[in-house]
Amino acid sequence: EFCVNSSPPTDLASRLPIGLVAQPAVLLHERSRPDFRDLYGHLARRSTDIATAVTRVRLGTLNLTPEDLETVTSFRVLVAEMNALQLSAEARGLMNDPDRASRLSMIKNMLEAGRLEVRSAPLGGWSPDFTVFSEADGPVAVLMGFHWFERPYPHRGPALAALHGTTSARAAALRHLEVWEEAHDVGPAVWNILSRASRSARIQVAGSG
Repeated sequence: EFCVNSSPPTDLASRLPIGLVAQPAVLLHERSRPDFRDLYGHLARRSTDIATAVTRVRLGTLNLTPEDLETVTSFRVLVAEMNALQLSAEARGLMNDPDRASRLSMIKNMLEAGRLEVRSAPLGGWSPDFTVFSEADGPVAVLMGFHWFERPYPHRGPALAALHGTTSARAAALRHLEVWEEAHDVGPAVWNILSRASRSARIQVAGSG
């Protein structure tokens, strides 16, 4: 089981300037075991609401399963960069891989059901990427830092992220909402891209048969 310590470390508290409150956190890096993917999935399986803000979405590395998102009724994704042509090319390529094609179908189904919303905020700005996980009573955890699901990681240097508890999660959720309300909806565009890729794959299969 993953957990965040409930009591702040006294050594950190004694070193902070006035006005900052020590809060428990867990540091993740590219050598952590369990790794980022496992931790993200663990938190998602206990969440009803996920709010994430990432620079861009790479469909090929988004490795979440229906089981990970079974209890999630609202998944709000903020992106700073979304190139429709690149996204379309990536989706068409992934349709040739059965495992990855099933993930794209899951995303498309979530968009259709209203469980997944995607908005673009190219002028919103945030750093670093972050995801807020909420349960029925509200935000419980926030992951801040690298958001890489692929294995192995794309470079050999340090890749750092941190998991923070409820107080930080509540603050991050409010900041996410601020950007979300000013962002524009690109969910229908993403759905169209995935639908066209799916139709193209079916036509290719029919033609080869």
